[in-house]
Amino acid sequence: MTEDVRRCTRCTLPDYYPNIDFDENGVCNVCKEHDSKYSNIDWDARKNKLEKILNRYRGKGEKYDILVPFSGGKDSTYTLWTMKHVYGMRCLAFNFDNGFLDPGALAFAKKAASNLDVDLITYSPSFNLLKSVYKRALEATGEFCAACVVLMPTAIFRAADTQGIRLIAAGFSDMLEAPPAGSCIDRVRFKSIMKSVIPLKKLKWDYFFPSWKRMFKVKQINLPDFIEWDLPMIYETLNRELDFGKSMADVRYDCLGTPHSSFLIKSKTGIGKYEYLYANMVRSGVISMDEALKTVDEREPKTAPEGFEEFLKSLDCDISILDGIKEKSIHNFKGRNTSIRRIAIKLREMLP
Repeated sequence: MTEDVRRCTRCTLPDYYPNIDFDENGVCNVCKEHDSKYSNIDWDARKNKLEKILNRYRGKGEKYDILVPFSGGKDSTYTLWTMKHVYGMRCLAFNFDNGFLDPGALAFAKKAASNLDVDLITYSPSFNLLKSVYKRALEATGEFCAACVVLMPTAIFRAADTQGIRLIAAGFSDMLEAPPAGSCIDRVRFKSIMKSVIPLKKLKWDYFFPSWKRMFKVKQINLPDFIEWDLPMIYETLNRELDFGKSMADVRYDCLGTPHSSFLIKSKTGIGKYEYLYANMVRSGVISMDEALKTVDEREPKTAPEGFEEFLKSLDCDISILDGIKEKSIHNFKGRNTSIRRIAIKLREMLP
């Protein structure tokens, strides 16, 4: 990466990252927020809390104790392996196809589930429905991932509910993968974006899992919130136990739409998904700054990625979608009251 920009001396975030600020040592405010949130975690206490939660749900379902969202990537695979072999939970693996699922990831998911002797179900909503949602999101906000941010959790909760499962264990690491502050879309904002174009009744099953069930009936935890997410150890375990066939150098997304999404987001904000992801990893001590910069330079699209126009065409869009993209935003639409949302999340975490 050769551009002449100022970067955080700790995590590589550039000076064109939105609302970034550097101290006298060149460390950015995002790193300081990270330290404030993740320093001094008592992992022993977290692990004890995890065991109490799992004990509460173990043996309660007819066939399954827990649902594990399973893409075939490192995090979900390690979560499934841990739930089955470390904690002895009766697992159902749930694979979701958003229309752009990497066939290699799906093939590995099937193989790994078989090797773990775990049932696997895959849900693939109608692509015509997905296409209409992605197209509307693109036209209104300049990117399409907002649709999956609402779609995937709903599908996961819906699958757990229909299978009589009350606990979900995901492999999302907030420390390593949390998106930029303010970039996530909530269901209220999603509804505001879609309601004038797609009948909400048509979206209800896939996008609007009842809030009361999400609060009182089905609980979700993220395993990296309870145990240290040691990526070298995770890769070693998966390669030894499940012939994972990947290393730290292979960190990637399992969605084939990611290069296009990253290019769109970079066109809007100046920084793409890979650049932010690898900054998170440097900040957390997973890889070095030089490794991160080299990898981002190789992977972050500097121009429209190969197949970009064909990708847009598959969504009934064209290159004109880039017109005025800097002015398009999810924040142009009304969202949920953030104070109420924070209270609801805290309450949900406290409930059994």
